[in-house]
Amino acid sequence: MEGKKIKVNVLGEQLIDTLVKYSQKITSEELTREFETKLENIQKGKTQKENIIEEYKTEISSILDDIEENKLKIGQELYKAYRESMIVGECKCGKNLILISSRQGNPFVGCSGYPECKNTYSLPRGATILKTKCEECGLPMISFGKPRQRACLDPKCGKEDQEPSNEVVGECPECGSELIKRSGRFGEFIGCKGFPKCRYTRSIEENV
Repeated sequence: MEGKKIKVNVLGEQLIDTLVKYSQKITSEELTREFETKLENIQKGKTQKENIIEEYKTEISSILDDIEENKLKIGQELYKAYRESMIVGECKCGKNLILISSRQGNPFVGCSGYPECKNTYSLPRGATILKTKCEECGLPMISFGKPRQRACLDPKCGKEDQEPSNEVVGECPECGSELIKRSGRFGEFIGCKGFPKCRYTRSIEENV
């Protein structure tokens, strides 16, 4: 969804293309219109529903046979499309930046070249990755918050001269690693040194 508009993403487009390639009937507009007409005839009492059910059992069986026969190829193409749909930009190392879900289910952006490249970028809750690129560093822009704000994917962008203190302030209650002061889009905060494996954070005020 973009506002009130429904927008088909890359994965959705590939899903339709793959189904058309291996089972044209499942996306047939003609078959859909025919089915809707026959349903209307049933409601009007012009057609017996038993006859229609038997007819479409045959059609559905044919569609399922097509899918079963080509399920390996369909799966491979959809998995490839899924991987491509996760690409959000180019990493500074030249590899792809991809959307990843942590073990806790929290999304973040990381490099496809891991472990050689360990670049990662956290995402604020409810953030949307935009196609617009940052004028400063070329990384994607993100939209987040209420009201919506825009910022570079890299929270350090434009803050290169501001060195984070990395002051140790305690122990992470979730994994036992050190808690340190970090710098983010909203200023300093407390975060786990084990990021991105552990994503525990709290505000500076909560640490007082």
